[in-house]
Amino acid sequence: MKKVVIFGASGHAKVCIDILERSGGYEIIGLLDSLKPKGLKVFGYPILGDFTVVPDLLERTPELEFFVAIGDNWSRYQVVQKLIEIHPNAIFVNAIHPNSIIGKGVKLGHGVMVMAGSIINADSSLEDFTIVNTKSSVGHESELKSYSSLAPNCTLAGNVVVGCFSAVSISATILNGRVIGDHAIIGAGSLVVRDAKDFSVYYGVPAKLIRSREKGDKYL
Repeated sequence: MKKVVIFGASGHAKVCIDILERSGGYEIIGLLDSLKPKGLKVFGYPILGDFTVVPDLLERTPELEFFVAIGDNWSRYQVVQKLIEIHPNAIFVNAIHPNSIIGKGVKLGHGVMVMAGSIINADSSLEDFTIVNTKSSVGHESELKSYSSLAPNCTLAGNVVVGCFSAVSISATILNGRVIGDHAIIGAGSLVVRDAKDFSVYYGVPAKLIRSREKGDKYL
């Protein structure tokens, strides 16, 4: 049994707990969250504290592994970087729901989450700390770059690239071969028929450039 601590204690963490329990092979030690009180329980697992307790946890359980259950891409990156500062050799597990479909030749990075009903088609790639939400579909030979995310019910056709830190919102569709730049946001229900630029917000049918955005701007 892999012993795991989950960073975050909100709804995304609840989904992570459900996935790890259903997958088997994981013993969840507890959760870490700087905004919620120590001792509070989430699905029966205690909040152990914040980052300051990590050294003590590692002293007691050197083989401890981690999952960062934070939906916002930039916030997830910041938490991962802070943990690596404390524990440079940290190992991050993947949370892959048993009712998802992972196709032949798919490459998975570290700290990846794939939720129930999702389909990752053949020869696609999910890089480190990506999220594929409920009932989303990733077409063949597509790529999700590090810290990018798909909200529920997204559809990526084949050979799509979603750049680092970019987010595709609920029920958006991206046509074959399109490239979404880094730090871009695709709005809910949008239909992307052309490439999307870095640091930009697009939405509509067809999706149009609405405005630019800065690194770390909130979108959830």
